[in-house]
Amino acid sequence: MARNARLTLALCGMLSLDIIIPAFNAERVLGSTLDAIDQQTPPASISRGVIVVNNRSVDATADLIDRWASRGVRRVDADDVQGRAAACNAGVQASSADYVLILDADCRLAGTQALQLIAAEMNNDVGAGFGFATADANDFWGRYYRSLEAGRRSAGWQGFTTACCLIRRELFTAIGGFSTEYRHYGFEDRDFVCRLQAHAASVTIIPLPELRVIHDDTTTVPGICAKMYTSGRYSSGIFKRKFPDAYVASEYASVDVDTAPVHMVIALRLLQPLQGLCVRVAERLTRRQHTPLAIGRPLLRLSSALSYFRGTVDRSRER
Repeated sequence: MARNARLTLALCGMLSLDIIIPAFNAERVLGSTLDAIDQQTPPASISRGVIVVNNRSVDATADLIDRWASRGVRRVDADDVQGRAAACNAGVQASSADYVLILDADCRLAGTQALQLIAAEMNNDVGAGFGFATADANDFWGRYYRSLEAGRRSAGWQGFTTACCLIRRELFTAIGGFSTEYRHYGFEDRDFVCRLQAHAASVTIIPLPELRVIHDDTTTVPGICAKMYTSGRYSSGIFKRKFPDAYVASEYASVDVDTAPVHMVIALRLLQPLQGLCVRVAERLTRRQHTPLAIGRPLLRLSSALSYFRGTVDRSRER
């Protein structure tokens, strides 16, 4: 939306929202995410814009964003930043809206009433609200993501994710946005939420159970394990240093070489030679549509735990 139009709406007392989407090589999924935004029933009480941050993509992401320019989508190029955290910050810095909705490029808004729900919360002066990521497929991964959604709903603020996060822009700025210390996968969400919790006494921070996004990315066991290794090696140490109590209370601490119980460290070391086999078996099972969660999920969790543990071992060796 043009700046002059935004000013006119501000004078009329209408709140404004910018949807911020960090995008790295996202041409395969970004179109569906933008289309889902375009199909929303437009709320009468707010104005809406979309900012897509092209974060050093080498595919056709930039061209795709430009094709949406006529429908109110702005492209911000962030060639000098690395990682999702810095890309989100760049998008918010380019915004002048009252609120921003952080949305991952592979997460499309579910249904057509999401913006209506968001508008209601904005008009209620919410400080921040967190939606939930899920899936709509009937294969193993669809059932797996729906089980994750159920777990996050029952975990309170520790289950919050910024894959779909509504926040007042001034509050985002006040807490410093996302920490750019996290240049690899993992923990930037938890860091952000922990700093946000420090403002809980003065602002309203709530879950938004009716605000859901459909995760559209292709998931594989090797892909998840690669992320877990990266998180353990590069990101976990940063979060543990900044928020030691929150880290110890997390499930990750139980498979970290420095914080796990002795018996767990011994077991994970003994199982390391079987990691490759475990990943291959889990990948084969999760490709089958009817593999029960009771079988596939424990194997996936074991594979992830072994990968994360190996990452923390390598992190510990580098100190």
